[in-house]
Amino acid sequence: MAERSRPLHHIARHARPSLWPAALLGIACTAGAQSYVDRNLSIPSSTGDTTRPVVIIAPAQPAPPPAPIPVLPKSGPIGSYASDAPGPDIRAKNADYATQFRVVEKIPAGATINKVAWRYGVDRKPPGFEAILCWQDAGTCWTVTDANTGNTDFFNGKDATRPFMLYYRVKGGGYLPGGPVKGDMNQIIVTYDVPG
Repeated sequence: MAERSRPLHHIARHARPSLWPAALLGIACTAGAQSYVDRNLSIPSSTGDTTRPVVIIAPAQPAPPPAPIPVLPKSGPIGSYASDAPGPDIRAKNADYATQFRVVEKIPAGATINKVAWRYGVDRKPPGFEAILCWQDAGTCWTVTDANTGNTDFFNGKDATRPFMLYYRVKGGGYLPGGPVKGDMNQIIVTYDVPG
């Protein structure tokens, strides 16, 4: 026969008095443990110990290839500029080394990119080497690790007045075999459509 459920006040009246101290002790221990966790594992306040700063490093990440854009014949004016900058030497693993390409001429407002060509130089590519070309703020990037020179339509339609960055890094643990990787002169050529 199934046991009937009893109201809580009925159980409390008929419970053994020896169980009440154990139940209260269990509640007190749980509250004490929670207090310990809150006090010791919470984020410290701004007036607390600041000898261990938190450093967040967000490396540039390449975007997946875009969906193909249908190419329509363009009959309007186009423009282009080339920007050269020396590449940095890579001296340590797991650090980003950046080359910033300046927009070297006045570009009309509303101009959009229709082709980007690049060229970069390093004296060698150790295991774990990566090169990433980014537009504007490292939010839109294209991996160029395997090709020191090339061109892409990946940035098509983006604002041509915004600058590009080239990031180098060598991923992995330990020291950099063979010493620093010497950087050379880098270049991008941006071709853009002029509105109107």
